[in-house]
Amino acid sequence: MAGMSPRLVMGYRRRQLLLSTRLVRQIMQAWRELANPAQIDASWPILRSVLTQPVLRAREESARLAADFYLEARREAGFDADGFSPSRPTPLTIERLNSTLDVTGPVEFKKAIASGKMPPQALDQAAVRMAGSTQYAALEGGRSVIRDSIERDDRATGYARVTDNDPCAWCAMLASRGPVYKSAKTAGDPRQGGDRYHDLCGCQAVPSFTLDEPFIGIADKLYEDWRRETKGHGGKHAVNAFRRWWEAEGRNAYAPTASPP
Repeated sequence: MAGMSPRLVMGYRRRQLLLSTRLVRQIMQAWRELANPAQIDASWPILRSVLTQPVLRAREESARLAADFYLEARREAGFDADGFSPSRPTPLTIERLNSTLDVTGPVEFKKAIASGKMPPQALDQAAVRMAGSTQYAALEGGRSVIRDSIERDDRATGYARVTDNDPCAWCAMLASRGPVYKSAKTAGDPRQGGDRYHDLCGCQAVPSFTLDEPFIGIADKLYEDWRRETKGHGGKHAVNAFRRWWEAEGRNAYAPTASPP
């Protein structure tokens, strides 16, 4: 049985990236156009209601993309006639979304002002925080579909983490694990925690359906780099060694090069 095609995986990651990029632009535009720095508290209730809907729509779209991708991945693996349905996304309560917007909007703006920033700079600082937190909330829809579907699916053997073109040290480290089996014991492996993401993270988890699934994207090279840079280290010392290397030279080595004219 062949492994999943890179075309399918990268196409899915690209669609999720486009969705989150569009959301970030909407959030930042609404915040910058409607936030009143002179009356931030008075202007906030209406602005928050404006910001809520694009986040919820993007989360639903992320979940739909994930469900479609999961079924296509199963079909590609030869499992398309056993009636499996992907999981529903983890619900996002309006209370949690409102709290996220409050903390990264007016609260962040006031913190920036208290630290000495002028109102335009404080607005920008809050915009960046809000963009990251709302992107996280939106992509969580699709990520939860993939995670829960893999856990429920008897055909799935595990998952792999696929990064964007400029991962942080943490995400690069997790991607270096390659396909992780559901039954594998990861205790003692400092690279466990594959379902953890951060604001403005472009990573996605993808299912595997074979016990010899190939590494996807840059994961194979990351695995070799992890082994080399952490030789003689264990636990958090291995994590720190890999992070130091990544920040000093590794990240630049993986940076995409410009296409020739």
